[in-house]
Amino acid sequence: MSVLVVTGGASGLGRAIAAQAAAEGWTVVLVDRDADALAVAAEELGVASTAVDVTDREALGAAFASIAERLGRIGGLVNSAGLTRPGPSEGLAVDDWKLVIDVDLSGTFYSCQAAFDHLAESASIVNIASIGSTRGLPERVAYSAAKAGVVGLTRALAAEWAPLGIRVNAVGPSWVDTPLVRDLIASGTIDEQQMLDKVPLGRLCTPEDVASSVLFLLGSDKAGYVTGQTLYVDGGYVWAG
Repeated sequence: MSVLVVTGGASGLGRAIAAQAAAEGWTVVLVDRDADALAVAAEELGVASTAVDVTDREALGAAFASIAERLGRIGGLVNSAGLTRPGPSEGLAVDDWKLVIDVDLSGTFYSCQAAFDHLAESASIVNIASIGSTRGLPERVAYSAAKAGVVGLTRALAAEWAPLGIRVNAVGPSWVDTPLVRDLIASGTIDEQQMLDKVPLGRLCTPEDVASSVLFLLGSDKAGYVTGQTLYVDGGYVWAG
C-alpha cells in the first residue's frame, strides 16, 4: 500500500479511518492542529504525524511537500478535519460562521491543493461530508452550508482531475456514535430516540462504519471506476426523508 494522509487524524472519525487504513497496510500520516492529541494518536496507532492547521495554506503546502519527500508520493488523502458551531441561525456570530467555513470547506480545498503536486498516479481523495449537505440540519447552518460545499467541491475536482487518473469522492455520515454525541445525549441536547426514529436501520452510525466506506472508496481495486460520488453512510436517513 502507498502513503495515505488523513487530516483531522488525531481524534474522532479521522483517527478511526487512520487506524483501519494502517491495519490494511497503508503508510499513514496523521495531520492535525492539536499537537498534543496528535502525538498520542500517532504513538498509539504506530503511524507518522505532522502538526499543521488546514486553514494555513502555506504551512499545509510545506507539510505535504515534506511528507512526499520523506515517504514518497501520496496515494490517498482523506479530508476529515472539521468542526461545528451549533445554534439558532439568526443569532450565529460572524466569527463562528467564518470558522466553520474556513475549516470544513476551505480547509478541505486547501488540503487538496497542497497534495496535488505530490499525488501518485491513480491517487484517490475522499472528503468527509455529512447528511447535512443534502438535508440541512436545524441550528447547524454553517456546518450544513460547508458540507454542501464539500459535495460541490468533490464533484468539481472529480471532473477536473479525472483525466489525470485522480479520483475524488466523499462520504456523508449521519450521527456518529462518538463520546461527543453521547455527551450531547446525556445532557439532553440531543434526543436519542427522536434521532433514531429518523434512521430506518435504527441505530447510530459508528466510526468503523465510516472508516470502512472511506477505505472502500480509496481502493482502486474495489472502487477504481467510482469518482465524483457522495456515499451517504446514514442507515437510510437521507432516502427515507
